[in-house]
Amino acid sequence: MNKKKFLTSFVITILAFCMILGGLFAATGGFSIRGISQIFSGMATEKSNILVMGLDKEARRADVIMVVGVDPKRNKVSVLSIPRDTRVEVGSGRYDKINHTMGYKNPEETIINSVEKLTGIPIDYYCEVTFEGFRNFIDILGGVEFDVPVDMHYEDPAQDLYIHVNKGLQVLNGEQAEGVVRFRNTYARADLQRIEVQQDFLMALFEQKLNVKYILKAPAIIEEMYESVNTNLSIRNALRYVGLLGDLTTESLSTDTLPGNPQMINGVSYVVPDKEALSDIVLTEFGYPEE
Repeated sequence: MNKKKFLTSFVITILAFCMILGGLFAATGGFSIRGISQIFSGMATEKSNILVMGLDKEARRADVIMVVGVDPKRNKVSVLSIPRDTRVEVGSGRYDKINHTMGYKNPEETIINSVEKLTGIPIDYYCEVTFEGFRNFIDILGGVEFDVPVDMHYEDPAQDLYIHVNKGLQVLNGEQAEGVVRFRNTYARADLQRIEVQQDFLMALFEQKLNVKYILKAPAIIEEMYESVNTNLSIRNALRYVGLLGDLTTESLSTDTLPGNPQMINGVSYVVPDKEALSDIVLTEFGYPEE
């Protein structure tokens, strides 16, 4: 792997997996996190927002959708999870489930426009992550200890998805972790309950892997994840945020779920956003609209 490709995948891996999924650590070669950031023209001082999507096997639907706000001035990372059945405007006057937007023409542009209309949060970058990459990431880290809330058993051969994880505290490998964050079939509140489990898993990953010993695993992570991420975040812009990672703690991370209510519209089940409650979250956690 050449140096430019190595650095690019290194930073994308940090931002896409470590920041978004919670394992906030990184290093490569003889450089420290802060040393790498000093190669470029100064640290980032302005906040940015990244739309993160966990894609299914065909990359046509997003099972995980998050807006991640990075605010260096407040030393804060804010995560807003969006249920995949959320009803959003697609184009002008047309509505669909948000996870269907990846099947439209110009999918990244379509979903970004829909998220911006819905939340009022300007999206600066997008990052698409495959679940294969997620599995590999967890395995390289040696698994994550997690208290699985229910027995999870589900099979979908069309997606090559086979979930068999029992309830209880255990160390999850990559395949099991994927099953836990994707499972929703026996939940009374379906996707909304799944998001709660995703956020609990994110916090467990954050707390367990925010550790200097995982620095040595960075090259293996980079090698495994390079083909698993698609993003418009340039190496120069990404590196400006790397220095922030060294100052983050579990208190730096906040997680919220887009508030809404299940509703049938024309025979289709949606989550209809609660716009007033959403506005409160966006203002408090992301700082929009700006004064």
